[in-house]
Amino acid sequence: MSSLLHHDVVLPLTLSEQLDAMLLGWLERRAGGPTPVTGARAAKAVVTVGDAHLPEVEAFCARWEIALEGVIARRDGRVVLVVAGPALPVEGFAEITALYRR
Repeated sequence: MSSLLHHDVVLPLTLSEQLDAMLLGWLERRAGGPTPVTGARAAKAVVTVGDAHLPEVEAFCARWEIALEGVIARRDGRVVLVVAGPALPVEGFAEITALYRR
């Protein structure tokens, strides 16, 4: 009798999946902090993303009910966007994108 080896193929996460994981981690850390977590308020933020990654960012934002309200500027392969939606996801997304500018 022969045995078959089964290999799980692990594919790299898409950018939107990476953003999901990062935002979930950010929300979990925030929930453990001294301030209570409330999702009732809305917020806006300005974020900068790579122009080539805009479709992945749009998919991420759609899953988190974050609206892309407009493009402020496009230059050097980057897009500056205004995003709006539930306060905590918007705040987390803004902090995550700020990590890439450092």
